[in-house]
Amino acid sequence: MRYRTVIPFFLMLFVLSSCSVSTVSPFTKNRIDSIHHTQILFFSDENHIDKEVPYYDAILDLEKKYPHHVDQMKVYDNRKGWEEEINTFPALMVINHRHVVMKIEGSVKKKEDIIKPMQHVLAQ
Repeated sequence: MRYRTVIPFFLMLFVLSSCSVSTVSPFTKNRIDSIHHTQILFFSDENHIDKEVPYYDAILDLEKKYPHHVDQMKVYDNRKGWEEEINTFPALMVINHRHVVMKIEGSVKKKEDIIKPMQHVLAQ
């Protein structure tokens, strides 16, 4: 008689515990997996604002030729969720169909060093 109540209890406990283990947390999904189109991401940091001037100039120039892409650009003030892709600030990254197709990080002297690779990617 005792086994009839204990066995179903352990069986139910086993099934319920296995369900909780197999659940996928939304935070384990990489943020890049949710981007299915061409997306520009700009990572800014107020501690590195002096390094961002060429980035801003390049973005303003790119907006003239690629207004849709620049208008849809997302700006982040931290690396949270992007730690695998971004190492330093400032950074500009283009993602296309869940793949990083271009990335520029850190100090850049001339805006042309940003514009040329961006135009190459956005023109495709």
